[in-house]
Amino acid sequence: MQNKETSFSIPVLIVQLLIVAAMLITGLVLYDSLPDQLPSHWNIAGEIDAYVNKDLGIYLFPGVALAMVILFPILSKIDPRNKKYGDFKRPWHILQMAIILFFAYMYFVSLYLTFNPEVSISKFILVGIGVLFVVMGNYLGKVRQNYFVGIKTPWTLDNEEVWNKTHRMAGWAFLFSGLVILIDGFVQWQLVPVMSFAILIAVIWPVLYSYILYRRFKK
Repeated sequence: MQNKETSFSIPVLIVQLLIVAAMLITGLVLYDSLPDQLPSHWNIAGEIDAYVNKDLGIYLFPGVALAMVILFPILSKIDPRNKKYGDFKRPWHILQMAIILFFAYMYFVSLYLTFNPEVSISKFILVGIGVLFVVMGNYLGKVRQNYFVGIKTPWTLDNEEVWNKTHRMAGWAFLFSGLVILIDGFVQWQLVPVMSFAILIAVIWPVLYSYILYRRFKK
């Protein structure tokens, strides 16, 4: 149920809820075989350095994912530019699904590593983030001006042309960064330098680019 005026979709909502349910059911099925303390944080070397109580651990990721499922339609509804969401409803739905699937992926990875603590999480994180960035890169250029999704700087929010051009460029930046991160996930070269470089390209450069564009339009 969707049209030009709304970004809400019942089928998308059902799929998202099924993903959250799959997360929760998996945690409950494995509950008795899980240790009392589950890994909750890993250091830069990919080694476990913090734990959380099992009763909290199995509900944390599904709970956050469910909160996001609930929050997505609310944000698009209360956005002062809510009518814009109808102009990019398919990219908006895909971005939502990508985020929920990323949370599900990390949840299943954390459960796997609970039974295999000797395995480093670094590769899994890099692959997950890399895929997420690639998906975002493919759809950022189609996101229209709003207050909740995209590169929200004073300059993109003030000028729609700056917004559109910045997001087209940001799409390529995220795609490139995602591929770099994804490749490093398999070759395991240098985690910190690669992630720092990728974040610089995907996040910092679009912000600077939006300012440069805005200044050009003001001249």
